Amino acid sequence: MRNILQFTFGDILLRLISRIFLPILFILFSFVSNAQDRIVTGKITDKTDNSPIAGATVRIKGTERGTTASADGTFKITVAQNVTLQFSFIGFSPQEIQVGSKSVINVVLNENVQELQEVVTTALGISKERRSLTSAIQTVKGSDLVKAREPNPINSLAGKVAGLTIGASAELLGRPNVVLRGNTDVLYVVDGVPINSDTWNISADDIETYSVLKGANAAALYGFRGKNGAILITTKKGTKDKRGFSVELNSSTMIESGFNAIPKVQDLYGAGDHGQYSFVDGKGGGTNDGDYDIWGPKFDPTGNKKIAQYDSPIDPSTGKRIPTPWTARGKDNLTRFLNNGVLANNNIAIASSNEKADIRFSMSHNYQKGIVPNTQLNIVNFSVNAGINFSKKLRLETNLNYNRQFTPNIPDVNYGPNSLIYNMTIWGGADWNVDDMRNYWQAGKEGVQQIYAEYQRYNNPYFMAYEWQRGHYKNDIYGYASLDYKISDNLSVTGRTSITTYDIFRSEKFPYSATVYGREEGKGDYREDKRSLFENNTDVLLKYNQKFNNTFDVKIWAGGNIRSFKYNSSYTLTDYLNTPGVYTFSNSLRAIKAFSYLADMEVQSGYYSADLSYKGLVTFSTT
Repeated sequence: MRNILQFTFGDILLRLISRIFLPILFILFSFVSNAQDRIVTGKITDKTDNSPIAGATVRIKGTERGTTASADGTFKITVAQNVTLQFSFIGFSPQEIQVGSKSVINVVLNENVQELQEVVTTALGISKERRSLTSAIQTVKGSDLVKAREPNPINSLAGKVAGLTIGASAELLGRPNVVLRGNTDVLYVVDGVPINSDTWNISADDIETYSVLKGANAAALYGFRGKNGAILITTKKGTKDKRGFSVELNSSTMIESGFNAIPKVQDLYGAGDHGQYSFVDGKGGGTNDGDYDIWGPKFDPTGNKKIAQYDSPIDPSTGKRIPTPWTARGKDNLTRFLNNGVLANNNIAIASSNEKADIRFSMSHNYQKGIVPNTQLNIVNFSVNAGINFSKKLRLETNLNYNRQFTPNIPDVNYGPNSLIYNMTIWGGADWNVDDMRNYWQAGKEGVQQIYAEYQRYNNPYFMAYEWQRGHYKNDIYGYASLDYKISDNLSVTGRTSITTYDIFRSEKFPYSATVYGREEGKGDYREDKRSLFENNTDVLLKYNQKFNNTFDVKIWAGGNIRSFKYNSSYTLTDYLNTPGVYTFSNSLRAIKAFSYLADMEVQSGYYSADLSYKGLVTFSTT
């Protein structure tokens, strides 16, 4: 009894301490802590002329707490003794000061000359100071976009540039949906040279910066092609290593686990319509068994309800299918069908620089394994940049980029029976199990007839993945040679010629028993799509740069351009096949169909651009 009473008394004592004394101690501690806080005041001025910097930011380091300077540059903030204050403003170098016992802190900020005089690349590769620009331009460093890279380099710009919207394509090799200020027709320029780009022919490891010119004014020097703005890409040249030589290796591998979101579908009712379904031949010979909807009989998880289905055994005496349990055996078919995707990138770059020359070689390989079985994409990219200084006045620059894309099969994501998503989620029910579709040929009809739950409109997903092949092979080359001569310290002339060219070969092997809108006979087909493009741009550009008494700064560019362009394409297809699995035009059941197109064009242009600045405060530009 004594021990129990002692425990009870101790418990009461602890409760009194926790409810009365601890709050008192907490209040006293808070009072002491607050007593250590102090109000700090001061003024922030410009070192150049001692003028106040209105709107300068004052922030407690490591927190989001802070204030801004008033119109006369003064500020007031409550801080603790051991904190550090950060002072910053656009165009000035930031500064940090530890408070300690100070109650008054006056700060003098130095102009950040590097930031104010930051040089950006604009149209035709012309470099200008950012503060002199009258058009909207935004720059992103290429190094910021390769750490957690996208398979397509342009996709990496998503959310990085105001007014630029990037939508990744659902297709494995689809060009991203690029919208700049509401316009989709955007020009791509590499080192001042316009290129024809599907955006897959650019290696992210070779990019120094992206600059986005917004609107027709920004890209006016490119003529009608720049009417909606342009994405300028500046590539890496030479090396910045002090030793004059560098070797860079870059490798990354990422795993994708299906879609970010999969449409939710019902799995309470199976194939059929108005609650009725019975399989006979999958072509309408049964009850709603051809081109079916998925509002048939309700599934019975107990297995007591039995219906004739695509895999029900056939009674040898009657020749009719024996009904089997009607259950949702195909629930989550899509997630069980998809694989984990793989994205692997490997790059090696070797560079060297000295006073006379600079050179950089780069080779990269991009491999994508699709989440759909038997789909993949390989991209090999080789580039070389070289520059030679023949003298202090004469410099030669060259660039060559070769890109090879190849894949034996990419999935079709368009609407229709040719799309896996269409077959499996939009119209495919849970009455069939995707695991039963792996051996997709009917016994005794290999190469001729697939197995599926329906034979009028839809297709077996494994049959589509391994037999319905869509090949893509593309060679892409772009490059330039440029010669720059300094006539004087203020005047120079540049001559440049460039090419951008590609050839594409695409094929489609349409197997026997596959069906799609307009080709319901299911007798196979073969198609070839060939395209080639060649474009040459030759420029002469005169550049004049002169300062008068450190007051007026005059910069004038003027030049001419000749653009020649040639494009041709051919599209040939069979009209069904004679022999299954033989994909040649000579195997066409009926006469083949062939289409061709040819386009030639030449554009001759003249252009100029001028910037007139007064003390770096006011700039007048005309283009």
